[in-house]
Amino acid sequence: MRVNCLHCNQPLSVSADQMGGEVMCPHCQGTIRLPEAETYEYEEQRRPTSVTGSWLSNSVSGLVSVVAHMGLLLLFAAVTCDYRGGGGGEGEEVLIAEMPVENLSENPDDELDADDAEAEAEQAEELDETLEVVAPMDASDSDMSVEVNLAELTPSGASGGGSPAISALAGGGGAFGEGASFMGLHAKGTRFCIIADRSGSMEGPKLTFVKEEILETLTTMGGRGRFQLIFFNTRELPYRQPGWRHPRRDRADVTAWLQSVNAGGGTYPTPAFRVAFALSPRPDAIFFMTDGLFPENVVDEVADLNRRGGKRVQIHTISFMDTSAEALMRKIANDSGGRYRHVSGF
Repeated sequence: MRVNCLHCNQPLSVSADQMGGEVMCPHCQGTIRLPEAETYEYEEQRRPTSVTGSWLSNSVSGLVSVVAHMGLLLLFAAVTCDYRGGGGGEGEEVLIAEMPVENLSENPDDELDADDAEAEAEQAEELDETLEVVAPMDASDSDMSVEVNLAELTPSGASGGGSPAISALAGGGGAFGEGASFMGLHAKGTRFCIIADRSGSMEGPKLTFVKEEILETLTTMGGRGRFQLIFFNTRELPYRQPGWRHPRRDRADVTAWLQSVNAGGGTYPTPAFRVAFALSPRPDAIFFMTDGLFPENVVDEVADLNRRGGKRVQIHTISFMDTSAEALMRKIANDSGGRYRHVSGF
């Protein structure tokens, strides 16, 4: 039989007769005391049996533990989920509420840019307005004159003959998509400038009515429409916010600004036209209204300003109450390809 040396752990062969005595290891020359033969055989037979028994004992214990835990999990699931068999009863109604959206980003660079958000909102607004059904407007010749009664044009918040207050949300007229209307005249395009008279003769209900009509014009614009306002007497009085303005975002500020516009002075619109033609890009159309006569040279001055910019701007002219400037207003409209209207009554 073979045993291992206790000193060098090298194997060596011994006979049954040597068991129970001492031998010398041929490898390390150490003395080894050998166990009795019976004791050695008993230990050799007992070792594998002990290992196998221990493994089997541990395996059974582990299996029992796994089964017990699985049973507990199934019991817990049945209690919490109220498990029912597929018997066909009606299910319970469950209401699902929309959870509030939280911004979990701690990095400000990850947030949506304000300009991008504004552009997306504007595109959605334009889409809604594009889907609106709009009644077509009849075309008119540039030299055609139509008399309009103020009683039919009075916007919401205004009353004929009184001194109405300016409505913060004037008018309820539908949008025309790409275009705008002012005091009965409609123009195509996306950029519109209103040049309105504020001379002394406009004091009182007439000026208030024109202010209401301006707010009504903002309502008629589509999502891509932009505007600018210029009042005049002998000098220009442009809207306090420069450049092209958004009809909805700037409505509240326009309403407040209009409250500060008063009547007074003479009538000379050329300075206001200089401001209008200096806008970049140029207007698609200009609405020009006055209630009185102005110098004849204004017609040539306006035509000269219009020619300088290359593209001709249509000027739609409106004589208000008084027809003394009708011939001049017609000439300005005809020279620019615009239309003329006279608004009477009040």
